[in-house]
Amino acid sequence: MSRVRVLIADDRPIFRAGVQGMLRDFPEIDIVGEAVTGRQAVEHTRRLKPDVVLMDLNMPEMGGIAATRAIKEEDPERVVLALTVSEAEEDIVEMVAAGASGYVLKDVDPVTLARSIQDAHAGRFQLNDALTRRVIMRLGATLKRPRRPPAEPLTERETEILQSVVEGKGNKAIANRLGLSEGTIKSHLRNIYRKLRVQTRAEAAAQAVQLDIDRTDVRYRQA
Repeated sequence: MSRVRVLIADDRPIFRAGVQGMLRDFPEIDIVGEAVTGRQAVEHTRRLKPDVVLMDLNMPEMGGIAATRAIKEEDPERVVLALTVSEAEEDIVEMVAAGASGYVLKDVDPVTLARSIQDAHAGRFQLNDALTRRVIMRLGATLKRPRRPPAEPLTERETEILQSVVEGKGNKAIANRLGLSEGTIKSHLRNIYRKLRVQTRAEAAAQAVQLDIDRTDVRYRQA
């Protein structure tokens, strides 16, 4: 199993040390750096190219939401996972809208944190199913673009994949469901983003909800 390279972005040294300690017993996770400001998080991500950035919301110079947005604008494939104390739905929606692949609270246990990092790296959105749906619905209502159809019609396969994204399925789970490779799923997702005029997985899911694409009756082929 390949190691997941992680950057920790938080302004409190004690918390960064705590995360390092929590993840020390997981050989599949490698901490490659730390950032104490949002601006540093952007710069270190550019230089170190971590697989996953653990991002706090409240940091000096540039907050976690703005830093996440900057990272995703530079590299849409980079994974950012929020790790914070706030349970406010507004914060979750804003972070997801900025491009975060999920939202984990700081009272998480080591096993759950490690699993969340691995799942986010694998393309699975990190929220429980009920909250995922609520956040996607709210994000769909707050997208700063009018409701409009895709630039090009989605294929049946793309619709199947998009439905799975709305369900919160990761790339591996979608690949297994459809009998495809993860690389093929990623390629389809890039086409879906282009057609929907979005940049993130969460925006694609929200756009699907806006357009009722997630309710289209498409039968999944058995893997």
